[in-house]
Amino acid sequence: MKLVVAALLAGAFLATPAPAAAATPAPAAAAAPADPVAALKSRSGAGKGVRFTEVASYVELAGKSELLTRRGAFQYGKSGFAASDISVKHTEKERVHTFLDDERVITVGKVSYVRNKLLGEGLPKGKTWTRTHRPLPAGLTAFYTQPVNAAEPEALKALVKGAKRSGRTYTGSITFEQLAKASPWARSVLVGEQDDEVIRYTLTVGADRLPRQLRTTYLATAHGFGGNSTSPGDEVSTRTVYEGWGHRQTIKAPPASQVYTGKE
Repeated sequence: MKLVVAALLAGAFLATPAPAAAATPAPAAAAAPADPVAALKSRSGAGKGVRFTEVASYVELAGKSELLTRRGAFQYGKSGFAASDISVKHTEKERVHTFLDDERVITVGKVSYVRNKLLGEGLPKGKTWTRTHRPLPAGLTAFYTQPVNAAEPEALKALVKGAKRSGRTYTGSITFEQLAKASPWARSVLVGEQDDEVIRYTLTVGADRLPRQLRTTYLATAHGFGGNSTSPGDEVSTRTVYEGWGHRQTIKAPPASQVYTGKE
């Protein structure tokens, strides 16, 4: 939280020291909301935003291997997210479908624009973005990474409600079904019918009660993974870090001349 400190300027306007009796206590700084959801809402007005970075890893008996990294920003509107800009870089491609590749996806309102190798093949000259038929704010690789978005008020409320608190740390679990019911973001990311498989999480907030770090773990078979390379007990572990809460954020759609809509 940024604090405006005026006391340093006072000496410039005083010719002589003020009598002790005339001294007035400085007003106390406004306390941060104790509830993380209230804190988030206080910093997520229209035009404000938050940045994030994220690493998703595959955990098995042989060890832990990084799957992909994701970084980007969310812009808030009057209600929920107004826009987002997210870039994905794959690290371990043997664990994901071979057709997936690094990508960037910009979403404005309910329209998403994706740029990656798969969709880029065969596009008309000058077109580098593809407009999707439905919102895909986390891109084509969404189901391989963080299904929980602590920057979303609805998801954060569900996390805090079902957690044990120790200082600034909230620890708990939530099923995919519960998450999908609570979170519009999760519904845009999760694939197919959701069940009672569990996501374990640890959420850490700052002194301002805003989310700083979210760690989640779930069985690999529960969320998009499968096939011969997945063994019982293998897990996906994701660490998401949030920063820049409340900064001014403007995310725009790519230039129309670069977007393929399927009508050309």
